[in-house]
Amino acid sequence: MSRAGAGNATYVYGLVRSARRPSTRGAPEGLPGTGPVRVVPAPRGLWLVVADAPLAQYDKARVERWLSDLEWVSARAVGHERVVEHFAGRFTLVPMKLLTLFTSDEAAAAHIARERKRVSRVLDRVAGRREWGLRLHWDEARARRAARSGAAAPAPGPAGTQFLLRKKLEQTEGRRLAEGARADAERIFRELAAEADEARSRPPARADGAARLLLDAAFLVPTGKTRRFRDALVRATAGLEERGYDVSFTGPWPPYNFIADRS
Repeated sequence: MSRAGAGNATYVYGLVRSARRPSTRGAPEGLPGTGPVRVVPAPRGLWLVVADAPLAQYDKARVERWLSDLEWVSARAVGHERVVEHFAGRFTLVPMKLLTLFTSDEAAAAHIARERKRVSRVLDRVAGRREWGLRLHWDEARARRAARSGAAAPAPGPAGTQFLLRKKLEQTEGRRLAEGARADAERIFRELAAEADEARSRPPARADGAARLLLDAAFLVPTGKTRRFRDALVRATAGLEERGYDVSFTGPWPPYNFIADRS
């Protein structure tokens, strides 16, 4: 159990399901300043992946003060992700949020015991599955250039008429391209969701800059269907770059976006 009396809290990386005690051999270094990664038994074949976190660095007040420091948070996020990835590749795992701390191992295990039914449902849902992420950005200026390259020039006429006609065509073209981009995002999400056990997307973000985020989605995919899912991605996104899109596909990840209980 954690040495809380010696000035440590228990930092929890995640929860794994295993019939036997998971080995920590080869486990990477976790958060800066924390002890070696170890496991703590929880009810019914569940194990907490934890480390001792010195209160001199990780008590509540200090953590809250440092949360606004991006460099401090990023260093801990990298360490957290290293450990989670290590165990996710070997066991069914529910990752904990960054900077999940308990006063002791006993307190962490008691929390899992109270949440056992919910945790079991989540573990059943993510077992044998990994998360894949897709972000689709659209650059309207690039899309306009691509559209113009294949469009016929307006018929010759007076300069004033040409100017008004060109403005009207640009407005019509902008609406058409924007509607088409939204339709593309909806189609891609729908086609990939059909190949996943679950799919979730965040509302499109409004942001300044050249490219607009149209789709920010996560997909929960059985490991045995990874190739089929990736093939579907290739088909769904074929030819998009030439039309002003940037496609970012990442994974496999631990199922961060699918651990919230739906019931």
